[in-house]
Amino acid sequence: ENVATAVPFHTVEVYNLNKLSNEDCWLVFANHAFPPSEASETKETLEKIGKEIVKKCNGLPLAARSLGGMLRRKQTIRDWNNVLQSDIWELPESQCKIIPALGISYNHLPPHLKRCFVYCSLYPKDY
Repeated sequence: ENVATAVPFHTVEVYNLNKLSNEDCWLVFANHAFPPSEASETKETLEKIGKEIVKKCNGLPLAARSLGGMLRRKQTIRDWNNVLQSDIWELPESQCKIIPALGISYNHLPPHLKRCFVYCSLYPKDY
């Protein structure tokens, strides 16, 4: 709604999107978290942890996609539990200006990619 009202002359109609169900959010997450046709001994455990992570995504597909993609590169139970038990999930909205899942995925970026984000943040808004 904020984006639609920010457009000059208000020519864009507001279209409200509902959040995904946990099942649909899980499908988005799993599609990005698990390579196709890859089986492992820990996959069942990772799926259980992943379903708990998806509940914390609160039906937001961007959150599910970001975390799924990040966790695809991390195939240990410990890494997945670290995401599930991260303190950032508990921050009140007043202290967290971004979706917690995006903050977690940023924290797990390699250093060279974090530098890219910092560099881009130097540009003023709308530049």
